[in-house]
Amino acid sequence: MENSWQFAGSSKEGEAFDIDGVNVWDQGWQVVPGEEAHVTDPVYGRGYIFKVFSIQDEEETFQFAAGEFSKGEWGFYTRE
Repeated sequence: MENSWQFAGSSKEGEAFDIDGVNVWDQGWQVVPGEEAHVTDPVYGRGYIFKVFSIQDEEETFQFAAGEFSKGEWGFYTRE
């Protein structure tokens, strides 16, 4: 499946990181079945396949892709 993802940033595991004004580490992530994100590390150019997650806060539900670049260092992507 063809998909386009934009690098949103990275953080250490548990370190505050906001997507759409929501700290993702404070939310329960739900895996989106059948979805995966083919992404590229913006620093080293290495390709990854990350899971796609869904978060529902008080106002909306949104999706993002996330995975570990290295031990404890997570990369986050949003749809272009």
